[in-house]
Amino acid sequence: MPAPSCELTVPSESIVPNARAFVRSLNVLLKYARLYGLKHARSAGQFESTWNELVAAVNAAGQGGLLLGASGSQLLLDGEPIESTPAERSFADLLTTAGVASICFTSRVERHQFADFVRAFMETSPKAGTLTDRLEQLFGPKRITGIRVNEIRFVAEDAGFSEARVAAHLTLKTLGADTDRMQDWFRSPEKMIQLITAAEGSHGGPGGPGVGGGAGIGTGSGGGSGASSGTGSGFGTGTGEGAGAGGGFSAGQGPGFGGGYPAGSSAGVSQLEEADLQSLLKLLVQFGEAQQSKSSQLDPNEWKNRLASLPQNAQVTLRQALAGIAAHTPSAKMDEATLLRLAEDLAIRFALDRFQRGEVRVNAVRQMLDRMGHELETLRKLLKSREEKLSSAGVALEPHADVLDRQFWAAVPDSGKRTVLMSPEAWCIPPRNVQQYVEELLGRGESAAAGDILLKYAACVRNKDAEARKKAAIGLGQLAGLYSKAASQRLQDALAQIGQQMAEEKDPELQTLLSAAFVRLSQESASRRYYRAMQQALDSLAELEEQRPSWVQSIRPRIGVENRIPEFIEEALTAETMPEGLVGVLMRVPHAAADHLAVRLARSARASERETVVELGRAVGAPCVRHLKETLKNEPPAKAATVVGLLSRLDPLAVEDILPVRLAEGHRTFHDAVVRQLSISGSPERGKLLADSIELIDNMVLPLALDEIGMCADPNTAPKLLRLAQGEILPQGSEYLRVKAIEALGRMRAPAAAGHLRLLLEERRAFGWAYPEEIRMAAAQALMKLDPEWMQAFLPHSGLDTKVMALAPLDPIQERDFVRHRRYRRIRLPRNVPAVITSARGKYSSSISVLSLDGGLISGDLQIPVGTEATLKIPAGLRSISMKAVVRFVRSHQAGFETVGMALEDRAKLRRLLVSLGGIDAIPIAAPPPLE
Repeated sequence: MPAPSCELTVPSESIVPNARAFVRSLNVLLKYARLYGLKHARSAGQFESTWNELVAAVNAAGQGGLLLGASGSQLLLDGEPIESTPAERSFADLLTTAGVASICFTSRVERHQFADFVRAFMETSPKAGTLTDRLEQLFGPKRITGIRVNEIRFVAEDAGFSEARVAAHLTLKTLGADTDRMQDWFRSPEKMIQLITAAEGSHGGPGGPGVGGGAGIGTGSGGGSGASSGTGSGFGTGTGEGAGAGGGFSAGQGPGFGGGYPAGSSAGVSQLEEADLQSLLKLLVQFGEAQQSKSSQLDPNEWKNRLASLPQNAQVTLRQALAGIAAHTPSAKMDEATLLRLAEDLAIRFALDRFQRGEVRVNAVRQMLDRMGHELETLRKLLKSREEKLSSAGVALEPHADVLDRQFWAAVPDSGKRTVLMSPEAWCIPPRNVQQYVEELLGRGESAAAGDILLKYAACVRNKDAEARKKAAIGLGQLAGLYSKAASQRLQDALAQIGQQMAEEKDPELQTLLSAAFVRLSQESASRRYYRAMQQALDSLAELEEQRPSWVQSIRPRIGVENRIPEFIEEALTAETMPEGLVGVLMRVPHAAADHLAVRLARSARASERETVVELGRAVGAPCVRHLKETLKNEPPAKAATVVGLLSRLDPLAVEDILPVRLAEGHRTFHDAVVRQLSISGSPERGKLLADSIELIDNMVLPLALDEIGMCADPNTAPKLLRLAQGEILPQGSEYLRVKAIEALGRMRAPAAAGHLRLLLEERRAFGWAYPEEIRMAAAQALMKLDPEWMQAFLPHSGLDTKVMALAPLDPIQERDFVRHRRYRRIRLPRNVPAVITSARGKYSSSISVLSLDGGLISGDLQIPVGTEATLKIPAGLRSISMKAVVRFVRSHQAGFETVGMALEDRAKLRRLLVSLGGIDAIPIAAPPPLE
């Protein structure tokens, strides 16, 4: 039974959507299979989907089957290009890399065959061979299966096509063929060779039968190399050998028609002058035009005369080129596409030979190719309909000059490429060619050579020639990503070269191009975190700013350094060690660094983060401190408050000097932000800074400040707190503030306060204790820390509930890696407690799920922004517990509040409520002494 095959047909509109869906699914399946294997649930599901889409596509294609091919990154369906998307291009690249020209799925395809096909792409073991080998074993031409894989091959010349037989065949056909049969000669490279030789013989040329030898038809093996040598076959002049990669022309150093460029002796095109080549190209154009003319007959005699009129070297060159075509593709037809490829290869061979012999410099190669471009453009127009078809399918076509230039560069040997790129003429090479070669070097591990080439290219911006500087500047912008691959030193050196030229450049157009390249390389440095290169960019701008400040002001925001400082800081906080060069970058932008560091310190949740931010601020140095001082002194309150925390760590004396003035003119929002900044900063001086400002701080913010003074544990602040506790300062202040001051004295373990606190606890009046229960409770809790023995003895006679007394202020836990410490025990209530919130925005009913002496968490349909002042009431017996609060955060149907003031009676009730709901045990009490 014959093996299945696919007929090449124009795909119908119904086939294309099915095929595209199958291609995309197959691409995903191959990725999943490589990652997880076919047995994984994700891969299995994708396999089922892909198999169903394959069946649908094959059924839509009919008996001819579905033929998917690849040409570079273009996917072909039954030989026709389909619209390119990333999925199609990815799959086409995969096939091309694997050496697969096309895959035919016929109606006979079975599920297990498709599974084998997928497994062939999964295997990565060296023992399994290459992908091409695996596909050959599973779906080769000798296998009967519903899938056929066609490899990309170079076809060797038929051994029967020997020089002797060709000479005899040529003589017979040239002298005796009739006109009708002669028409086929113009469609075959082999027969065109015979016609050329006949033309030479009829004019007594050296290429007649039995004269000369050598440059015959090259033969190619499976790898695509070809060689020829001979004597006296009538095919050319001289003797020569050449091996061509890709089925190239058999003699001379030049491009092979199959894409390779053979290495060998120089012959054929190398002997041409430019005028000879121009005449040959014109003849090819005429031949192409004649084929498309209305007349279907080509007069053999006329064309024999035209061929005979060519210069001798042009005839030899054309014959060698046709021989290469015949050797590589025996079935090739001399249509417009073949003629265009032939003409391009001849032009490239000529330019390459002239360049290698040193007759033209590399910057003149493009001009020489442009001179030949007129004739080539005419041939290209003959293919206009085909190009329009490709364009409509989404296939981008390069400009013709770019195509020639790219082909020329591909033909230059490795040594030639390196020599040119290491010369002052490196700017002549298009950036895409530089990138291709440097990536090849990097792929081979020759990073040093790649770096040297990039440095030479960057140095071209210093060239004396304006055109050279222009092309180099444009190229550097396009090669920025390549410089980053070669490490930061290359970027740093390139930026230095551009910066020097920017300082000297007078041409406005070149200034624009240089600044664009500078910005692009700087952005690449920032994205790659090459801090040394970023330092160089900033240094270059600093030098340029002295001469052209307005220009620098337009460049600086675009280079991507200052706006990425928050990212740099975040990465430094998570890195095990400080990134090398980061401090140098921050030192070059001290103002921006100071602002971002101050903001980041305010957002620190952990002490380790905070200390890293402080370390960076200290490393930036005096410019950072000066900017922070100026900000605190002169900026609006909202901006000034953001720098207090960091400045208190770097220069606490400056805060001590400036802060009172700003507090005196600021409002509650500013005071609140300042206290919170100082609380987060961890500055040892924060207690003194706050204590000195007690009379200036808003009463609604002062409770938080007093708590922080106590947490700081600075004994020098105790006298001020004691005066507040005794009512000597802020006499109009609430008794709630006195309680806070007493609690702060207990937290800081101030021995001098013990006697005064005992008086608050012991003093009596005629009908009871002299001070309210909450003041006495705070004093007792403080004395438990200052004088526990005395307190144990007095407690049984104190009249205080020991169970309620157990709910005491918390001390900071220094070993915990947090910037804020919990001030009171937080009780998660066993049941939600109802509450009513009243603010300027209205009254809301809510419930409390978490509660403590200094705040809690409320839930409900709340429309309260952060910072709102409100009154919170909690039902408790005949009279509700009332407190003043500030909303600190808002989440979905939840809000956190902080208590900033309340009557002492309400606070005592709140304490008892928390004890009853929280299951708090009483503190142990020593046995009371006997009464006398």
